[in-house]
Formats: sequence, C-alpha cells, structure tokens
Amino acid sequence: MKRPIIILALLIMAMAAHAEEAWPRSFFASAGFGIYATRGDLSDRVLSMTDTTGRKQTIHAPEISFFGSPDITLGVNVREFTFDINFQIWETEQNINGFKDETVTGNSLFWRISMEFTYNLFWPEDFQVGIGMFYSFTTLTTDNTAYIEDEVSESEFMGSSFGILANVKYYLLDNLAIVPYVKIHETWFRNVYTEASGLCDLDSYIWQTFFFVGLNVQFQF
Repeated sequence: MKRPIIILALLIMAMAAHAEEAWPRSFFASAGFGIYATRGDLSDRVLSMTDTTGRKQTIHAPEISFFGSPDITLGVNVREFTFDINFQIWETEQNINGFKDETVTGNSLFWRISMEFTYNLFWPEDFQVGIGMFYSFTTLTTDNTAYIEDEVSESEFMGSSFGILANVKYYLLDNLAIVPYVKIHETWFRNVYTEASGLCDLDSYIWQTFFFVGLNVQFQF
C-alpha cells in the first residue's frame, strides 16, 4: 500500500517541477502615483430623480477633470503573462456642477479596484513592453451634493468599467523594476446612494472616460 502512494507522490513532484520549469512564475508588489484626466457626463450633469417614497431629489455631480491617485498592485507573473489586482484611493476637492456660484466645492473620495491581465513582449529580458486589459469597479463619494427637501447629504456614484493598458517594465535588479504605464477605461455609473433615499438605480447610465498616467516601483519575489 505504501509503495503506490510513494510512487504517486514522486510523480506529482516530478510533474510540479516540470510545470515550474516550463511555466516559471514569480509574485510581485508595486506602488506608485499617477495623474487622472477625465471627461464625460459627470463633468456637466445635474440629476433630478424621485426615490421610492415619491420625494424628488437633486444630485449635483462633481466636476472631476484632473486629480492624482496612489496606485497599488499585487500580482503574479507566469512566463510572459501577468495577472494582478490593482487598487486606487484618493480624496480631492472638486467644483460641484449646477450652481450659479462656480466656487461651490466638495471633497470627493475616489475608490477603484480592478482585475488586470497583461501580455509582456520581450520576456524574459530586463526590458519588457506590456499590453493588456482590465475590468474594474469604481465609487465616487462627494460631500454636500444630494438635495431633497431641506436635507443635504453626500452622494456616492457606483459603476463598472472595461479598459486597456500599456506599460514599460525595466528591471534595475533581478527583483526590482520601474514601471511607467498608461490606462484608459470607460466607466458607466449605474447606481447612486444618498443618506435620504438609499441606493437608487439611474434611469440612464452616466458615462465617464478616465485616462491615467503613472509610475510604479515593483518588487518581485
């Protein structure tokens, strides 16, 4: 009974070693900072909607045109392929749409998480060019933007997006690289949450295009 188990264990170890040799993998973590430029419905929209209780509500979207964001990534490289999870969060003061006084502002909290896939040209050289795609979930929460009767509260837009990315990866050392990159994603916001009305579905999606340029430092292990 022991001999078949030992033989099976040796076979599994041999297959695992062969797979590791044929499909070498490494894990990595990276962090950096970048700048967003964005344009779309959020840049000039004021929403009028009726909640489930019949009360009319007005939501003033923030004019998010430019803002910065830190960028954190955790992932795995398998030969020339990279699979990772990317996270961004940043708070910035933005002008609010729909007011005669154009100086009305509010704090906007941008939060985004995405799953990314990249194909790396010239692998396994020290200089690689990556092209890929990703899917992400985004929220945008802004102070003093939801008005219903005499109540004023924050609004939180929630949406999803598909995007494309390109990067250049240059290894300074075996486990240390610098990675400049660009990302473009088209986001559709389909829900909005306010304290007075809760979670509401939008009658029509709010579309926003995001263009991101950043630089990360990557540590591989």
